[in-house]
Amino acid sequence: MQRFEVNKTAFGEHRVSTVDESELKDGEIRVAVDFFAFTANNMTYAAAGNTLGYWQFFPVAGDDGYGVIPVWGFADVVESRTDDIAIGERLYGYFPPAGSLVMLPVRIDEKTLFDGAEHRQALPPLYNRYQRVRSGGAVEAEYLQALLGPLYNTSYCLWDQLQDNDYYGAQQVLLLSASSKTSIGLAKALADDDKSPPVLGLTSAGNIEFVKSLGYYDDALGYEALGDVPQVPTVIVDMAGNAANAEALRHHLGDNLTYFISVGLTHWDQADSKLDSSRDRHEWFFAPSYMLERSQALPPGEFVKNAQRFVMAAAAAAGDWLNLQEVSGVEAFSQHYDDICAGSMNPAEGLICKL
Repeated sequence: MQRFEVNKTAFGEHRVSTVDESELKDGEIRVAVDFFAFTANNMTYAAAGNTLGYWQFFPVAGDDGYGVIPVWGFADVVESRTDDIAIGERLYGYFPPAGSLVMLPVRIDEKTLFDGAEHRQALPPLYNRYQRVRSGGAVEAEYLQALLGPLYNTSYCLWDQLQDNDYYGAQQVLLLSASSKTSIGLAKALADDDKSPPVLGLTSAGNIEFVKSLGYYDDALGYEALGDVPQVPTVIVDMAGNAANAEALRHHLGDNLTYFISVGLTHWDQADSKLDSSRDRHEWFFAPSYMLERSQALPPGEFVKNAQRFVMAAAAAAGDWLNLQEVSGVEAFSQHYDDICAGSMNPAEGLICKL
């Protein structure tokens, strides 16, 4: 099978490798990846690969410095050595950008299973969880689930934290990398919240009009206009991870910065050399941990139900601005990867790789 791999220290260097498929052991299944989505958020997985363990999900044999960036997608069971999972079953979850994956299903129920592969057990359970879905579902709905589901779940978690903390006393919410799909999801959640402060988006100059056209932001500015950010009590949600911009805003806002939430690293090439949450009024936000904490704090099932309701509604609304772009095969995907890695992909597009 073919698998897309990148240099773990120079993400612009990539290759398509041919990997031999191993024989199944008792209890294992083999799934054929049908398609996967890829966004700037996947570059966050790469940038935090060593710190948060993303390179460990789908390890590459040898020590030549290459690794696999995980993706979200759908796959079908094509071989099974367990009576609990039948050939033809369809799964949604975390996969490699590759033709197939061997899994060890555990903790199986009617709706979900977990991959019990030994090398994954120290990693966040959310990423080891797979949904057992109905085959023959609407293609576009599956595309949107793979593309926006993980991102909008994070958006909902961020909104939930902001409102649960009374927006940290802020009079404005400032979103960095406002054209990223996670920011767009959060902006929609805040736009739907009549208690939210005004939302200001920061983005590159070429994306300002797109961000404004969404109708979710109260205003948008380019990164070159940081000095125009109103000096009022502000909570920042940073999807970009650009160290220079973050420092400039801290200096500009001074005591008006009520809280700073670091989420993603879409500007991975301009990020801090390490994840640092030691500053006062600053945290590194990790959605899987937040989802677990809130699920335990609220009545059983309430948080997940509310998050799913938001994701479905927000994904449906994305049809007003999102153009799905489908490519066929890992080789074709690799030709589009450079644009995402460079941050030059059209934010109104969503990339789907069909295998």
